[in-house]
Amino acid sequence: MLNLALAAFPERANGDGELRIAARLWTGVLRFDVGERMYSFPFEGGRLAEVMAGAAGENPVRPYTVRVSAPEEGWRELLAPVPRPFYQDLYGAISRHGFAVDGDFETFFAYYPAVRRLIELLRIEVAAGEP
Repeated sequence: MLNLALAAFPERANGDGELRIAARLWTGVLRFDVGERMYSFPFEGGRLAEVMAGAAGENPVRPYTVRVSAPEEGWRELLAPVPRPFYQDLYGAISRHGFAVDGDFETFFAYYPAVRRLIELLRIEVAAGEP
């Protein structure tokens, strides 16, 4: 099971210059549904406030602005140190591997560079053996 333990992740993410630029002024909740698990990333004024985890069916304390969902195996591929073709980027995973996006699409496209960078940072966490 891909179980991300991300208690220290907000501090590392907020220290990343690329994410700070890409997420500037973003206030909203990005949610990843990873199989049966859900991870919420609330941004406030461009900073990641915390990471909340739970079951995918749970009603989170804060509703999401944008949700990306896929089976756990798809997330394993996306977060692999060297992803297979069409898993290198979320767009490829959406168009070729059954990832789904819902919520506020205007926000999703406006902050897509921040979403991409967040995934890259998660990939680094997974490769380092943190989660």
